[in-house]
Amino acid sequence: MPQKFEHDTDGRAHFSNRGFLRRGRRAPPRRLDTGAPGAHTQPVVNATPQTPSPRRARWVALAFALALGVFTALTVRDAGRPAVRAVAGGTFTGRDVDGRLVQVCLFEQDGGWQGWLYREGREQTEWFSTTNRAHPWQAMVNVRERVDVPKLPEPVVASTDDALRLNATLPRTNGWASDTANLTRQFEHLSFRRLTGLRLGKFGGTTEYYAQFPKLPDKQPFHAALAGRILNRFENHADDFTTGPLDFWKDNIQHRTFPPMNAHVLSENWQLRLLTTNLASFVVWSYVAMGGSGNHSRWDGLTYQWQDGMVTSLGLSAVFKPVPDWKPAFRERCLEKLKSKGHSGPGQVSGDDIPLSNFTLSPTGLQIYFNPYEIVSGADGEFVVHFDYAELKDLLRTDGPAALLPRAP
Repeated sequence: MPQKFEHDTDGRAHFSNRGFLRRGRRAPPRRLDTGAPGAHTQPVVNATPQTPSPRRARWVALAFALALGVFTALTVRDAGRPAVRAVAGGTFTGRDVDGRLVQVCLFEQDGGWQGWLYREGREQTEWFSTTNRAHPWQAMVNVRERVDVPKLPEPVVASTDDALRLNATLPRTNGWASDTANLTRQFEHLSFRRLTGLRLGKFGGTTEYYAQFPKLPDKQPFHAALAGRILNRFENHADDFTTGPLDFWKDNIQHRTFPPMNAHVLSENWQLRLLTTNLASFVVWSYVAMGGSGNHSRWDGLTYQWQDGMVTSLGLSAVFKPVPDWKPAFRERCLEKLKSKGHSGPGQVSGDDIPLSNFTLSPTGLQIYFNPYEIVSGADGEFVVHFDYAELKDLLRTDGPAALLPRAP
């Protein structure tokens, strides 16, 4: 093809745009065609891929490692942090004017405290909350509405300038007078946390398991082994609860939908009711924050014994005499207790559908827990029935673990 030149107004030549090069642009490369005229003048393209330079390979590896680190940090935000950590709060104990045990358990919650007030022999555990942890503070205890009269003022729990001491102002039953119980911290608190999932701003899905529990002394073999047993339980519960985010993302990918924010939290607060060299009893309040209406709280009684150098769970049947009629007799006594407190509609306690396995042992008696929806509606909450050991004298065993009870008859 003959070459054709065109001239600009300044007199400089360039190729025309009909198959020729213009100034400042390159012609597209063409493969060598040995049969074409003037083939030796055509540009040759090397089809062999070039090896990237070592410097470029290092930058690619660095970028990949950085992306993997960010993804891991977003996926498992607790990476590199110990599962068990010391937290503020603790278990505080003292005595009222009648000599009965008073216990306040403080747990961390959203910049403030969630606290539980327990009075030995008074059955129900009442709660309070604060919006900050600065000392001093005081909080009214949220007492469930009772039908028994006269209506008493609500207890108050107050801190002092000393973080190891609390005061509890408790109304007395003989009138409107009240007394103050001075409490000191008996146990520090530890926490166990597991957080999994992927969160990108307001999108993603995470599940978190978070338990707070008293730090047991390790001088006794039973206490040291019990601490290990509790940590094992945390590991198993965390594994069961935190497998959700993978399924969450998989379902969204399969349905080709962009996942919204989804955060589920299971919280557990452990309160110690009894600790000896051979027995330990805990009540565990748990709450599942998964959205939706309803009462998602639950109470679980966990009692352990030291037997033949091992920690084993203790069931209610090990405390009562092995006679066929102990269960119906005990159910009837639970029903009488509930009716005496003015609770309506707990007749289901008499049936076998409601288990009696949810219990704790304390220095003066035995407590049975009925969770929301078990005997009445969820709006009525849980119910706790307390029996002094003397009230169960005809049903309790005198051998085996029952012989280890602090005030067993």
